[in-house]
Amino acid sequence: MSANEMTVELLLRAHAPRAPEALRARVLELEPRPTPTPSRRLVLALAVALLAAVAAAVVHGLASSGPKPQQLQRAVDGAAKAPHVYANTPSIAGAPTRLQHYEATLDVRVSSVSSATSHATRIATSLGGYAESVTYSSSSRTSSLVLRVPVQNVKAALSRLTALGTIVSQNLSVSDLQHDLQVETAQIAELRRTIAALTAALRSPSLPDAQRVILQIRLANAKRSLSERLHARTGTIAAGTTARLSLTLSTKRSLVPAAHHRGRLGRMVRSAVGFLALEGTVALYTLIVLSPVALLAALLWSLREARRRRDERLVME
Repeated sequence: MSANEMTVELLLRAHAPRAPEALRARVLELEPRPTPTPSRRLVLALAVALLAAVAAAVVHGLASSGPKPQQLQRAVDGAAKAPHVYANTPSIAGAPTRLQHYEATLDVRVSSVSSATSHATRIATSLGGYAESVTYSSSSRTSSLVLRVPVQNVKAALSRLTALGTIVSQNLSVSDLQHDLQVETAQIAELRRTIAALTAALRSPSLPDAQRVILQIRLANAKRSLSERLHARTGTIAAGTTARLSLTLSTKRSLVPAAHHRGRLGRMVRSAVGFLALEGTVALYTLIVLSPVALLAALLWSLREARRRRDERLVME
């Protein structure tokens, strides 16, 4: 490089134009910003919230894992020691002027299942009833019977069946059938009137053939409906005149399976896990509710960044 060129370069550097401060500030603003990283405070806040949720679950588990009273065995023992309630129940036959269905369930502990089964069937036969079904198991030493007895002999049947052994459980239900009987009777009367009217109309010699065919179809349908209603009313009357007694005989001490009791630690863990699941459900619900707002905020941020990049490209050009 010659001396003249060096002199020119020095002169240019000494008298170089200086950009305005506003332009410098704008150029500095257009520099790429560093990628934001998660704040330590945010991570710490999330950790504290997680620890608080776990601590709350543990406290809830401790509070709800206390011992609870066991009433199942005492209820069974109380039922076993109870007197023969059916024998002392007054007016078990219910309202004599209404048709009612009686159904009883008995669980009785006996010394010999086979002899008690035979005795129970004889009781039903002696009272004018019968054994609808008998299931006997020698391996498990149990027997299940379904007995049918006349309604007027329900009280006597229950009294004699409970005398076979010790009552473990007992239940009696009464359902009214009078309304069903009245509805079925009214339907039968209406169908009979319809059949009589259709039969009389079909006797007319001047009846057109097309109309005769229609009346014959209606008559056949009415007769079929009448047969169905008569069968249903027969079943209703049978249900109201005979009671259904379900009897279970067993030599075991209790027919109720022993409940599995967890220790306090197991109850605490189970309660804590359930509480954590509840907290997770609440958090998920909150996330679902706030997700539209978060999506809108992300969209606005994306539009802002796109606008900033466009302005940067325009300045660079």
